[in-house]
Amino acid sequence: MADFVMRRWDLNPHPHPQAPLHVHDRGDEGFVVLSGALAVTLGPEVRQLGPGEFVVVPAGSAHTFATIGDLPTSVLVTMTPDIDDLVRELHQVPDDERPLVWARHHSRLV
Repeated sequence: MADFVMRRWDLNPHPHPQAPLHVHDRGDEGFVVLSGALAVTLGPEVRQLGPGEFVVVPAGSAHTFATIGDLPTSVLVTMTPDIDDLVRELHQVPDDERPLVWARHHSRLV
């Protein structure tokens, strides 16, 4: 079994995607909605997920996600350690350093 990390993300309502459209070239990612609602863009498709529903994002797939409605959304995210490191590092660096962070973690903006 490959290594993976599980995190609970508690997302406040936000009128736009929580992340820019992006690709992880080497890592898979999965989202399970615990409460609230989440729209996941996966390639050309947008899936609206409610509690108990999930989506798997295979490596190499363009994707992003956004909360739906005015209530917070809790999501259980399963990802490779490299994606987890990417997310944590992106929240710690200034905007002008982010392109290097994406590349260092085998990911890219679309």
